[in-house]
Amino acid sequence: MIPRFSLTRPGSIEEALDAFDRAADDVAYLAGGTELLQVMKMGLAQFTTLIDLKGIAELKGISVLPVGTLRIGATSTHRDIERSPLVRERAAGLARLESRIANVRVRNAGTLGGNLAFAEPHSDPATFLLACGASLTLAGRAGRRELEVAEFAVGPLATAREQDEVLVEILIPAARPGEGRAYDKIAFFERPAASVAVRLTVVDGSIADATVAVGSLTDTPVVVTGAGGALQGAPVLGDGFAVALDAAAMALGGVEAMADLNGSADYKRHLAGVLLGRAAGVAVREATAHA
Repeated sequence: MIPRFSLTRPGSIEEALDAFDRAADDVAYLAGGTELLQVMKMGLAQFTTLIDLKGIAELKGISVLPVGTLRIGATSTHRDIERSPLVRERAAGLARLESRIANVRVRNAGTLGGNLAFAEPHSDPATFLLACGASLTLAGRAGRRELEVAEFAVGPLATAREQDEVLVEILIPAARPGEGRAYDKIAFFERPAASVAVRLTVVDGSIADATVAVGSLTDTPVVVTGAGGALQGAPVLGDGFAVALDAAAMALGGVEAMADLNGSADYKRHLAGVLLGRAAGVAVREATAHA
């Protein structure tokens, strides 16, 4: 049973900050509630005041900014993102990723902002956003600031968000010509056991640059520079690509993975190596289609 709490529904970010200032110490922002209400029900956290952000127009919507950046409002649900024509056009890998999160009930309620703010180590979007070089906008009493996704999660269930700050939006840079971005995971339960995101650019039949990020192996998603470096310069056709993939998979062996119910550290690194090959193949196909 969830303990009793009071619920406030502000209509703007300023009203949300005012409500936060008026509340006692045990206050939290509520977006989709799929994570927060569950931990409250389990007795792992207790708040007497929840501030519901879903009524704030600025936190909603998916659009493309004049510079080509894809903007996703923090309270956009996973289902909104999965079905958005803009996301499918501008970041198809994210749309595919969202379609595989948990189940339809969770996707209809859970929000991208809430998922990132909860910083659960075994979640999907942060790994893809990290590989893409995405950033977040936060708003608080000290003003607004932008953080790279790489700077946001600082540990399991811990972020760089100040207590009063509201996560406003997620900003995904436009894909360059010849760029592909893909994500894959293996999940034995509803959350990934291991996940890999690949962003790469193909120029004249070879990989000009690449970023590889892994999730669910460590406390937070991480970029494995050695894996991306191993792909750089590889031809996308023939044996050279397979050789580069083998070298990139070997680089994943240096990740200090955590053993958990999904398997040992070695097993999870092995899973990541398999996923790397799958994601890189999809990214190459997307890149050559967009060249």
